[in-house]
Amino acid sequence: MIEYLTLILAIPLGLALANITKDEKQIYSKPPYFPVILWVLAIAAAILFSLNKTVALTLTFIFITTLVWQKA
Repeated sequence: MIEYLTLILAIPLGLALANITKDEKQIYSKPPYFPVILWVLAIAAAILFSLNKTVALTLTFIFITTLVWQKA
């Protein structure tokens, strides 16, 4: 249960990272950065969810953080 509550912390972390790196937004907003990373994280988390839940939740946390960081 606590691991699912930890996923909620991914949203404020993504917003904080976007706020900290707002000067570099023109660098990391170009196509090769986040779209490739997001696809890899999503597929890996889906595959590993049945094998190792801890790794899958960690990848999901990173996915949510990166997604919020990109959208902010």
